[in-house]
Amino acid sequence: MHQLRFISSRLFLITTLAFLLMSCQKGELNLGDHVINSSTYTTLIDTVYIQLSTIKEDSISTLATSNAIVGYFRHPLLSGQEAKSYFSMGYPQNFSWDNEKQTFDSLVVVLKPNGYSIGDTTVDVRIQMHTLEEVLETNDDSKLYNTSSFKYSDTSIASATFRPYPNENEELTMRIDDAFALEIINFLNEYENHVDKTSLFKDEYKGFVFSCDTSITRSVLGYSVSDSSAYIRLYSHFSGLEKEEHITDFSLASSVHFNQLQSHNKSIRYNQIADGKSMVKSQQTSNKVLLQSGSGLKFRVDFPTMQNLVEFETKGHIVKAELQLKPDMTIMNRTDLPSNIYIGDIYRANDIWGYLTDSDSNPLSSSLYIDQLYHEKTYYSFDLTNYINSRLIETVIDTDRGLVITLPDTEMGSTFNWLAINGYGRTTRSSKLLLYYYYYDTE
Repeated sequence: MHQLRFISSRLFLITTLAFLLMSCQKGELNLGDHVINSSTYTTLIDTVYIQLSTIKEDSISTLATSNAIVGYFRHPLLSGQEAKSYFSMGYPQNFSWDNEKQTFDSLVVVLKPNGYSIGDTTVDVRIQMHTLEEVLETNDDSKLYNTSSFKYSDTSIASATFRPYPNENEELTMRIDDAFALEIINFLNEYENHVDKTSLFKDEYKGFVFSCDTSITRSVLGYSVSDSSAYIRLYSHFSGLEKEEHITDFSLASSVHFNQLQSHNKSIRYNQIADGKSMVKSQQTSNKVLLQSGSGLKFRVDFPTMQNLVEFETKGHIVKAELQLKPDMTIMNRTDLPSNIYIGDIYRANDIWGYLTDSDSNPLSSSLYIDQLYHEKTYYSFDLTNYINSRLIETVIDTDRGLVITLPDTEMGSTFNWLAINGYGRTTRSSKLLLYYYYYDTE
C-alpha cells in the first residue's frame, strides 16, 4: 500500500508515475483522502517489481579454514547434507623410542569443539576416522574445495558415539586402533635416521578423513583447527623405579586440511543448479530464494522495470531507497538468522564485481529487524539510495545488471549457515523495494 504525505493537487501526474512503476504487475495507487495545494510532496511507493533468483558458486575454497565440520543433518529445503573433514598428518619432530625401556599405551585423536552446530543435537552422533588412500594435494590453483574428494579406506580406525551438547565444548577423544598405532611406531623407528624421513612418512601415512554414520547422526558439529585443538597423541611410558609417562604429538592443524560438503538429494531444485552461470527464479521454488554457506548458494535481486523509474528524475528525486528482504519464518528459527548479510554488484552470467560499500568504503551490510511476537515484520534492510540514484542516470539502463546477496566470506566453506528469503509479492511477508520520492511542481 502507498502511504502518502503530500501537499499538491496534481493527481493526474501522480497516477501516471505510479502506472509506469507498475507496468509489469497488477495494482493500483491509493492516494489517500486529504489534498492540500502546494508545489511539493513526498510519497512512499512499495510496488516496484523485483525479481529474486537463487544462484550458486561453482565451488568454494575450504582449504585451511579454522573450522572443521563433521556430521549430517536434514535441511528443511535442501534435504540431507553431509560434512566430512580431511587432514594430513605432520611428522612428529620430538619422536624417539627406546625398544628396551619404552612401552606403548595408546594412540588417540583429539578434536576440540568450537561451539558450532546445526541440526538436531538432542540425539547421538557417531563420528568415524578413516585412513586416506591418496595424498592430500592442492589443485593447480593451490586450493581445495567443498567439492574436492580423496579415496579413503572403508574400515574406520577410530570411532565414537556421543551426545553433542555443543555448548559444553567437551573435547572429542577417540582411541585409534592399536595395530595401526604400532605400525606407525615401527615405521618411525625404521626411518628415524633417514634423510628423507618426512617425505617417506607423508607417502606412507597420507592422512585421515572424519565422517559420520548418517543412519543415526542428525547434526553437524564444528571443531577448531589449531595445533592445540586438533592433534594425534601417542601415550607411552618408561619402566624403572617409577613409571614415567611420555607423550608424542602429531600435528593435524599445521598440515593440509579442508572440508568436503555435500547435498545428497539431487531431486531438490536448489541442488540442481548446474554451475555459477545458472539461476532459479523464486517462482520456481515456492516463491523463496536461499543462501547457504556450505553449498555456495546466493541470490540475485533484479529490477526488470528499472527503465520506468527514469521518469521520476524529470519531476523529482528519490530521497531514500530501502530494500527489505523478509525471511521465511515458517521454516526458520530466530536463532538461525544470520546477524549480517552483504550485498554486491552482479552482471551477466552471474559475474560478481564486488560488494557495495558505505560512506567509509566498508562493505555495505544489512540491518536486521526482528518481530519478537509474530515474526511477520522480521526483515533485513539495505539502504540502496545511492545505488538506485546512480542507476537512474545511466545513459542506457542495463537490465542484466543486478544485486547479489551473500553471507559473510568468513562463513563460506566452514559452516552450513543458511537463510531462506520470501520473494516479491503482495503480502506482509514479501520482500520489497521501498522508494521515498520527493516531487517538485515546476508548472
